[in-house]
Amino acid sequence: MDIGKLLSIVRSIPKDKLKTDAGLKEVIRDLGKKAGKNFTDKELNGYVAQFRHMSKTENVGSLLNKLSKKGVNAKDIDSLKKRFK
Repeated sequence: MDIGKLLSIVRSIPKDKLKTDAGLKEVIRDLGKKAGKNFTDKELNGYVAQFRHMSKTENVGSLLNKLSKKGVNAKDIDSLKKRFK
């Protein structure tokens, strides 16, 4: 999936849904369906916990660093940096 498409999906998520666990579960479930996956309640709870932890401990720089370690290419990283400025 290209970065532009991914960012447009992220932008379409209502921010109020990211404030509650139920909203996060709904967002993650919908994103999973778009990717052809169905998550169990246990998986959803794990992803919600992971999101909460990351929202408290991560910033844009650390997330971009993690993406580069996961194999996202430099061109896509530069594109993301430009969009966050």
